[in-house]
Amino acid sequence: MAGTRRSAYLAIGGTALAAVLAGAVPLLADDEGSVTVRASADTTVTAVRQDGDNGTKTTLATCPELCEGNPAGWRDAVIEFAVSGLPANATRIRARLRLHSWADAPARTEVFGAAGGARGSGDTGDRPALDGPLDRNATVREGGNEWDVSAALAGNGTYTFTVRQESHHSRIYWASRENRDEALRPRLTLTYDTSPGGTRSPSRPASPSPSASPPGWRLVWSDEFDGSTLDRTRWNARNDAWVDYDRACITDRDRNVFVGGGLLTLRARAESFSCGSQRRDYTTAYLDTVGTASFTYGRFEIRAKSPTGPGNSTGLWPAFWLRPDDGGNGEIDVVELAGGDEYHRAATQAIFYDYTPVKQDNRYAFPSGHPADGFHTYAAEWEPGVLRWYVDGRQVWQRDRGSTPWFDEVFQRPYHLRLNFQVGGWLGDPDDSTAFPADFRVDYVRVWQR
Repeated sequence: MAGTRRSAYLAIGGTALAAVLAGAVPLLADDEGSVTVRASADTTVTAVRQDGDNGTKTTLATCPELCEGNPAGWRDAVIEFAVSGLPANATRIRARLRLHSWADAPARTEVFGAAGGARGSGDTGDRPALDGPLDRNATVREGGNEWDVSAALAGNGTYTFTVRQESHHSRIYWASRENRDEALRPRLTLTYDTSPGGTRSPSRPASPSPSASPPGWRLVWSDEFDGSTLDRTRWNARNDAWVDYDRACITDRDRNVFVGGGLLTLRARAESFSCGSQRRDYTTAYLDTVGTASFTYGRFEIRAKSPTGPGNSTGLWPAFWLRPDDGGNGEIDVVELAGGDEYHRAATQAIFYDYTPVKQDNRYAFPSGHPADGFHTYAAEWEPGVLRWYVDGRQVWQRDRGSTPWFDEVFQRPYHLRLNFQVGGWLGDPDDSTAFPADFRVDYVRVWQR
């Protein structure tokens, strides 16, 4: 949201350009819960003095360092939008930036969010460092190219995005806001829900209030993710870490874990990255409450949307689970949501004694749909001598002293929460069909006790 994933990309030396429209920028109304915003300003920020004034050209350009043999050849496209049409009760704002290219190219691009206006040109020297890309595309295609910039949107206001080319040492041209064909001009498309009292999208129904406790339970801990940053008094975000059963580096960067629009997002990315002694092909996020919150017994509930859809999710594996504070035997998996054609229709519930493994598990296949078709609620109730699991309010499994001889040995001491997004491992690694970036989106995590 407002303070999240911002980069100070303002005037970068040289001649500052200001290509701002005089007067209000039209806001185009679409169907309920959607608006499209035209660019209010754009320019090519460039290290090449000969490029001159880019504020009124009909094309934007991008190129990496050493572009076309020029050691000072980099160019970045910077686009500004003045958003003024979101209703006051808009929540869960999703935003996509769209630019038109005239040709396919094997170029990797990243988009960054920044405060301030689209400005800067002419012999700017070193290419400036930018924090936390919002999204990345592996290639450029002829026609419309889109990036997910939802993490930068906090509501009405002015937003600037920088599109940076990271590979393919030839210029790529993009249509600017000056192009004669309105359909080719940059645009920002926003969709949103409205708070209770308004109309929500059917696929994103309002979540129950935390005050609406299940009968017989009282709320003792929760995170509704209503802020703009991860609450680190509740969660630890692991960083520069890896585990042997995961193919990803675990990071706490904004590009892998962020809060905005009422949601926590754990994002898995396909990117070469180093963590410790490892070089891996993916990055991901891993949260826990070690040292901040632990519980002996309770109802543990998450409302989340999984990225594990049909045909595009092999090797993706988000989960919400519990482990004992003392590090000994025992594990409670509230839900595991493995992807791929074989697994994506089901939610897994499990308990472990140790990792020999001695475990018991259950796969609940949805009667219709699957965990990626919208937000679903997963819960486990842990009481002395019994564990019960629920999906969307329906009890789907139970373990107790009769089914599990080692139940009392491992389930009578404090456990903490864990929330992670595994990439690859025991159930298969990503393949060419797996879609990245992949987002595990969490509406809330709540804990009740008797």
